[in-house]
Amino acid sequence: MEQERIWLLMGRKVSGEATMGELRELEALLQKDPDLRYKSSVLSNWPQPANSAEWDHRTESALDKHLERMQEAFPQEELPVKKERRNFRKLVSLLSVLVVILGGYCIYLVINKYPQKDSSKTAMAAIYTRDGSRSRAQLPDGTEVWLNGGSRLTYNPDMNNLGAREVTLEGEAFFDVAKNATKPFSIHTSKMDIRVLGTSFNVKAYTQDNTTEATLITGAVEVTLNDGEEKSVKLLPNQKIILQHPTENQSLTQPNLVAGYKIENIHSNPQDSMVAETAWCDNYLVFDNDNFEDIALKMERWYGIKVHLSGNKLKNYHFTATFKNESFSEVLEALKVTTSFRCRIVSNEVFITQ
Repeated sequence: MEQERIWLLMGRKVSGEATMGELRELEALLQKDPDLRYKSSVLSNWPQPANSAEWDHRTESALDKHLERMQEAFPQEELPVKKERRNFRKLVSLLSVLVVILGGYCIYLVINKYPQKDSSKTAMAAIYTRDGSRSRAQLPDGTEVWLNGGSRLTYNPDMNNLGAREVTLEGEAFFDVAKNATKPFSIHTSKMDIRVLGTSFNVKAYTQDNTTEATLITGAVEVTLNDGEEKSVKLLPNQKIILQHPTENQSLTQPNLVAGYKIENIHSNPQDSMVAETAWCDNYLVFDNDNFEDIALKMERWYGIKVHLSGNKLKNYHFTATFKNESFSEVLEALKVTTSFRCRIVSNEVFITQ
């Protein structure tokens, strides 16, 4: 009963009809309940209904227009009686008070039951590298990142103030992670997660490829496979892990599934110590016993073109070669030395046939 009395007094206060005694009574009741005092402050800030000549004029004008529309829609004998306008204004005033009270109470419920999102929360940042280009960037923690063509890296620019350093990669990137023993550095891809403290390694995680790879150069990393159950693999320097992607039908039902994986030792060129997996960082395009289908994907990302291959026999040819600063046409001519094929170029699309 006490709360009903408070709501009644609040309504009279908002409508401007409360007496001094009622205002004192309301203040005394609000002193007993801080929550109700908050509700009262919400209602006090709500726009009050106008109580002026302009308000009266607008009210009567609205009523006249409404009655004119009713005269057009109903026969004269069915037209409701036009009551005295002062009573109508009182009804409108009362309805306005009820709307204010209910609206204020709804605002109170929303504020208390559904906390507002923290507007100060930092938005995620992203680095994009389109096909045909490569880029280098430094993250807020000092980690150096090289991005290959057609890659995207997202991260929290406020990572230095968080408990861990985390990034998400789509494509290929080489990381030289800044050491911080108290804050691990994690890379998330669709097929695996990599956790390090300070090291250098390469991650190749293009969604359209048949494999996902992580190559460790220095330090140590722990790779967690995203295949439905937790499975961790530790890599040593000069090792890489290759995850086989599942078939298209399996991917539709289990998008994070890993069909299988293997660990291989990586080898460097004895003449210049170049590692095929990371040579792209130095602007080298390397084919290491790659089949023509994989080479086509590499050239698409390297030169920003679209390659169409026709013929399964052509797709199965393998090549080993290293290029630096050669044009797309020069690479094609070099490949023709060992394999015979025809090439037709239309705009930025290349059609290769036997």
